[in-house]
Amino acid sequence: MRVSDLHAPVRTPARVSPAAHRAEASPVARRAAHRTRTSSPPGAVAAVISSPAAGWRGGHRRAAGRNAIVASILTMSAGWLFAILVAPHLTLSPGWRMVALFCHLTCLVVGFGAVLTVDWISLRWLLRRESLGNVLTAARGVHLLIWLGLVGLLVSGAALGPDTSSGLVWVKLLAVLAVGVNGLFLGRVRDRLTAADGPPPWSALLAGVVAATVSQVGWWTATLIGFWSANS
Repeated sequence: MRVSDLHAPVRTPARVSPAAHRAEASPVARRAAHRTRTSSPPGAVAAVISSPAAGWRGGHRRAAGRNAIVASILTMSAGWLFAILVAPHLTLSPGWRMVALFCHLTCLVVGFGAVLTVDWISLRWLLRRESLGNVLTAARGVHLLIWLGLVGLLVSGAALGPDTSSGLVWVKLLAVLAVGVNGLFLGRVRDRLTAADGPPPWSALLAGVVAATVSQVGWWTATLIGFWSANS
């Protein structure tokens, strides 16, 4: 040992206050430090939560079976026929007739407006300005509005007492029935597109385009005939 080592300054260890020692040794502090070391970055967690998975097409829904579709068509046809048979026996006062007319026009705006919204987004998809997932999400979002508008049109139209002796009125009634049956078919096509893995099948896409065209023709036919009948 050298003599210079005897005169080297002695370093005393840093003293830790009792409060800081107790804080570091507490179980809460140890768990917090463990979470800090092992947790994922907040940005990564937010990205996982906010971004949909690849291939997502507007949610998951089990496709309706063929028996369910047939039962729905029969139920709808029975309700349509019942409204036609009951309509001639309904007599409304002028005040209630105005209420029925207002409900009829309101249901037309709600139902037809929802259909036009979905078809507009579908047109943007054909122009490659929207994704298929956005189209299916919009269709699912307005599904209830379309059916409420269609059922309201049928009920309020029956209350207004359509002239079933007119050929144009029967064309309108058949157009309403066609729109309803076509809506059930469109729901089945939407389920096929939602459940498809990978690129959507062309058969389902073609069926969707045909059904959307039938829907537009049916709604416009019923609307124009109703306008013509009200002003003739």
